[in-house]
Amino acid sequence: MRRILDIPVEGILPSETAILGQQGVPPTASSLEPLLAVSRLGREDMAAHFLGRGILVQVSVTEFSTQYKGCGGNDSRTPLGEIFPRAEALFLFAVTCGEAVTVRIAEHFADNDYPLAAALDAAASLAADQAAQWVQDLVEAELSMAGIRYSPGYCGWHISGQEALFAKLKPEAIGLRLTDSFLMDPLKSVSGVIVFGPPEIHRFRDDYSFCAECADHECRGRIASLNSRIDWET
Repeated sequence: MRRILDIPVEGILPSETAILGQQGVPPTASSLEPLLAVSRLGREDMAAHFLGRGILVQVSVTEFSTQYKGCGGNDSRTPLGEIFPRAEALFLFAVTCGEAVTVRIAEHFADNDYPLAAALDAAASLAADQAAQWVQDLVEAELSMAGIRYSPGYCGWHISGQEALFAKLKPEAIGLRLTDSFLMDPLKSVSGVIVFGPPEIHRFRDDYSFCAECADHECRGRIASLNSRIDWET
């Protein structure tokens, strides 16, 4: 079943310090207050223009195996390729902050208000990720099972995988389209698959060929958080 979701702005907006962190500014930076003031304006702008929507479709392992192959550009060995065959449930998803946010960022740049444009851009990136988390949390609560999101363009899953996802999701219904270079429009959007199953299926060593190029190895934190989010005895 295909579900279209309205994502509330409450709980989606990042903090001022998170917006600065997204721009590479540490909380210990000198003269922090003026930067926080700009981040606050960016956050307020985000709240005024956010129109979060999402789309969600459950698929079988068999169906996803075809979708995952996409255009054939995946690395020969990837975490997702080894994980999804052991999944208990798979959900394709896409979320977007909406076109108005992208337009507003462009307006700030056109007005040469670069600090506010950068703050809103950072806030929108964080909000898009949090919107994806909101959808994941929704399904986790329904299934009483935790999952992890995987997106094309990361960890060996070629970005051209977006094409197969969009063919199934049809996210034009939420104002989201795919460009010729497989980027999403509006840009502040996230898509991928949420893989649900026992936590052990997600545990892997970050020794893939592309792991050496990864700056933060964020997967380690996501894997570690599984047990803390769901009581596996219930």
